[in-house]
Amino acid sequence: MLHNIDNEIRQTEQEIKHLGSCTTKGLTDEEIAQQDERFFLAIEKLKWLKDCRDNYPEVFLK
Repeated sequence: MLHNIDNEIRQTEQEIKHLGSCTTKGLTDEEIAQQDERFFLAIEKLKWLKDCRDNYPEVFLK
């Protein structure tokens, strides 16, 4: 089960890299805000996943 959370962490890290490298040129203010929101939500998700993995490993080792 730990393997699944590690995969989720990797996918989220890739999403953050992608969103962080996207250009905002030509986007409306609303589109930029949506992109920023997705970026920061992905960062929060990554923190949560790592916290779960590191502090509650027994849950993922079943």
